[in-house]
Amino acid sequence: MAALVPERPTWLEIDRSALLNNVRQLRALLTPPSLLTGVVKANAYGHGAVMVCRLLVEAGVDRLAVATVGEALELRAADIHLPILVLGYTPGALALEAVAQEITLTVFDLETAGAIAAAAQASGKRARVHLKVNTGMNRLGVAPGDARALLSALSEMRSLEVEGIFTHFATSDTDRAYAEEQFRCFVSVLDELAAAGLRPAIAHAANSAATLTMPHAHLEMVRCGIALYGLDPDEDDTPLPSTFVPVMSWKAQVAQVRHLQPGDAVSYGREFVAQQPMTVATIPVGYADGFPRRPRTWGSVLIHGQPAPLVGRVCMDQCVVDVTSIAAQQPVRQGDEVVLIGRQGRAELSAAEVARRIGTNNYDVVSRILARVPRYVVEGCVGDEGKVGDEGRHE
Repeated sequence: MAALVPERPTWLEIDRSALLNNVRQLRALLTPPSLLTGVVKANAYGHGAVMVCRLLVEAGVDRLAVATVGEALELRAADIHLPILVLGYTPGALALEAVAQEITLTVFDLETAGAIAAAAQASGKRARVHLKVNTGMNRLGVAPGDARALLSALSEMRSLEVEGIFTHFATSDTDRAYAEEQFRCFVSVLDELAAAGLRPAIAHAANSAATLTMPHAHLEMVRCGIALYGLDPDEDDTPLPSTFVPVMSWKAQVAQVRHLQPGDAVSYGREFVAQQPMTVATIPVGYADGFPRRPRTWGSVLIHGQPAPLVGRVCMDQCVVDVTSIAAQQPVRQGDEVVLIGRQGRAELSAAEVARRIGTNNYDVVSRILARVPRYVVEGCVGDEGKVGDEGRHE
């Protein structure tokens, strides 16, 4: 396989074998006929939605889930034909195109359901929908006590097919007791609906954390996002088993190396002034790529397997790092590899470590990487001791 030649000197590498491995690990947790839905909202958590979905099709996931109709339409335009569930609110004006593209929509009130039903009737199709029940997250969802009446009303809308019903856990990664309380509430709703002959065929509640820790909550389907990408639902309370592998690496190339003298300043505002002779390298990555400017920054990156601390303000498209100690051992040159997330030699800078530095979580770190950073599929090699190999192909 030819060496990777990125179209920009900063890029993401998406490890095909790691993603396929993670799907296998999740599938092994399920008891048939539980379906595995891959959650690919927010550009597949920053990994690249179309690219990731093609790999998920290859891996054999059953369904996909996104947050918005626009995200679903992007996948349909890329010839992704798996069933797609929109987990969020769909305005009536978007329902017609969603129904035409056979996208499954979420409903939680009569107004939303009526708009979708009208769009379906106008297009001559039946719209598949899933009813969302609010069991304690308090974002979207019908109240548990109102679910039966709403489902009864939906059953009268002939242009709707109520295929599924679901809820979302607020604390399955950190507070299992509350998640279990939510699940008991949801099961109570399911039992009531079953007794009335209204229970939809597909009930689902488990996200990644619950898929790992609450097998009784798998029901007919699970929705896995963060675990697909080899990242912990929660580093302390719900870490992934060691058999899961991170899928993303973020890399760049050194653009220029320069030597500073005492009194020389770096970047906007002269916030950093050299106190002694030093060597710095400019990296073509900035806040317009999702590399934060402030109040907290990445802190450092890896060059030659060693940390290179950021100095001065992060700019829109570039930043500067101190390579003085690195250059004392090995020359740092234009074109040298820089790692922002991932491994370099024996060193690793993980999304979890970056999250600690900037005061957030790993979901935020990877999801904030903007689309202008090109993504490439690389063919890694996942074995008992992890991932090796870094050649790839552009998707």
